[in-house]
Amino acid sequence: MSRLALLFLLSMSAPAHAAFLHLCPAQSAPGGVPSAKARGADGKELRFVVTGAAALPGCRSLALGAAQVETLHVLGADAAPTPTILLQGEARDGGFAVSEQTLVPDGDGQPSKPAPMPLRTNLLDRMQVRTYGVEERVQARLDQGRLRIDCRAGSRPAGVLLTGPWTIPRLRAQLVARHSGKGQFTWQAADAAGAARESALDMGQLSAKGGAGSTRLALPAALDRGNWRHFVLACPAAGGSLALDSLVLEPDAPGAAPRSTWIWDRSAWLERGEDLLDWAARERIGELFIVVPLEQGRIKDPELLSAFVRRAGQRDIGISAVEGDPHMVLPGERAATAARARAYAAYNAAAEPAARLKSIQFDIEPYLLPEHVLPAARLDAEYVATLAALRAAAGDMPLEFVVPFWWGERHALLDGLARHADAVSVMDYRTDPEQILAFAIPFLDWGAASGKRVRIALEAGPLPFEIQRRYRRAPDNGAGDMLLFTVEGQRIAVLLRQPLAHPRALPYQLVDSRPIDGSATSFHKNKDALRALLPRLEADFGAWPGFAGIALHEWR
Repeated sequence: MSRLALLFLLSMSAPAHAAFLHLCPAQSAPGGVPSAKARGADGKELRFVVTGAAALPGCRSLALGAAQVETLHVLGADAAPTPTILLQGEARDGGFAVSEQTLVPDGDGQPSKPAPMPLRTNLLDRMQVRTYGVEERVQARLDQGRLRIDCRAGSRPAGVLLTGPWTIPRLRAQLVARHSGKGQFTWQAADAAGAARESALDMGQLSAKGGAGSTRLALPAALDRGNWRHFVLACPAAGGSLALDSLVLEPDAPGAAPRSTWIWDRSAWLERGEDLLDWAARERIGELFIVVPLEQGRIKDPELLSAFVRRAGQRDIGISAVEGDPHMVLPGERAATAARARAYAAYNAAAEPAARLKSIQFDIEPYLLPEHVLPAARLDAEYVATLAALRAAAGDMPLEFVVPFWWGERHALLDGLARHADAVSVMDYRTDPEQILAFAIPFLDWGAASGKRVRIALEAGPLPFEIQRRYRRAPDNGAGDMLLFTVEGQRIAVLLRQPLAHPRALPYQLVDSRPIDGSATSFHKNKDALRALLPRLEADFGAWPGFAGIALHEWR
């Protein structure tokens, strides 16, 4: 066989566009190719790259086959693969730049967590009724949000139990029952411990005298609201009938809480302070978070700051300093970050009361750091350590922290905040009122339980247009639009332009893509809707002890 024919046969058998995945030390990784940063177990920075070379010096290499790689994305060493993975990002330079990931597990057979009991809604629409009593003298029917009870006379306890798929939030509220009928019925509430003892706490009486009436029932102070199990409606011994037309959890009248906003342009208060205060007064803003320049560990222009704070105070507008950078969470940045807090504390200690800042707010957002800079497994501990350092540095000066709504179940972080923070601002960046309330309640309840102030923040600024891709786990050894590899403990997603199977990868198929235009997150395109919604939200949130008002981001 001629040499030319041999070369032809070899070219026919070799894979076209063969690609190789390499994990390299960051300093030796080639540029200009698909890449993603990672961090090794020893803390050294690494980089995944894809090239056509089978091996690179100092790198661990893996053959991908005839892969057309679009993007690499590191999920993180501790990110367990889930049946569904959502990747959100921008189409950029012919690829897909991932900005956010969500690992979505399937149902694991565990019961879902109960939702908070809704406000100003007829609870009977979603409740279930069950009669009790050994004399079997009760008949009850719950239909289309209306409850009908008929009780015969008897000497033994009897009545109905009303259950629902909720917990009861820690707000100041009462149950309001609209009813008619005949007889005096006792209303009680039971939590998990009470239900286990077959006991309940008294809430009051429903006295039905034929005509329609309304009764307000106070929630017992001893009730464990997070473990509420049922309401008890006990029949009178003499018998009676009751028509319960609605049952509503009605918040008490809210206390006053000022609106607030962030002013990121420092020249707005340094050079145009009166215009800023005029605008804040027109917008009913009671607190401004401003950027205060520091120099050599001190406030750069303390006289200008004190003059502005005094003028604002004369118009009942409080001023707080805002600081923020994700790197503040890192151990190497902690001392410098604490020094900034000491600078504000020193300013307040030297200033007369009318010139003092209300607080220091830290908007750190450590989850924005890539996995190779701060592994997810270390985030909680490093964040709480930063909280402790700031608390020690700030002394008696109030400290507030900006947190995302999805931290509502991050108990280690919430415990750290309870120990070190005076207040939190929750980035509840949604536009649907029901979602806003649902995401706010865990923090409002936390604030009521821990004695902390809670501010609920809404977004009014522009957001980038992004795409969300939904990937679903494919059968083992099947072809995937995304291949998930584990290399030296690192989980790396390889996004492909064409599906490919690989024996060492978990394959995922691209199920759908949808645009994320920000309309579900920001009121930027409809600020009038936000203006109309604010009084309603303030009326709801104001029933919680510790509610500190609504903060508006990019309002000016």
